[in-house]
Amino acid sequence: MTDAEMSRMAHVRLPVAEYEEFALAAKRLGDTRSNLLRRAVREIIQRPADLLEKELGVFDEAVYQLKAVGRNLNQITRAIHMGELKEGVFDLSTVTTVGAAVAQLDCRLTEVIEKSRLRRVMR
Repeated sequence: MTDAEMSRMAHVRLPVAEYEEFALAAKRLGDTRSNLLRRAVREIIQRPADLLEKELGVFDEAVYQLKAVGRNLNQITRAIHMGELKEGVFDLSTVTTVGAAVAQLDCRLTEVIEKSRLRRVMR
């Protein structure tokens, strides 16, 4: 069964002014009118919304950064367990720096999620 066979088309009639505003909103958001209508339907039926491409880009970057932080933590942990870190070489500022990086990523992701959640296709 193809995607076309598994979907239905819905025709929507809008006044000219609303249609033009809708087309401008789609352009401003960098998305298609079809995707925006699907997002509205998903919101109405309480299904998870799709994120826009630019929002997905933020998540891709965050995943990359979190992997880098994880690698650094693994290296520090391994060095501690192997006794490779001599007294005075490792200080609390390293942990503080890693914690700050994770907190910064958390704030950015929270911001993207909140923008997506608060952005309403329908007013």
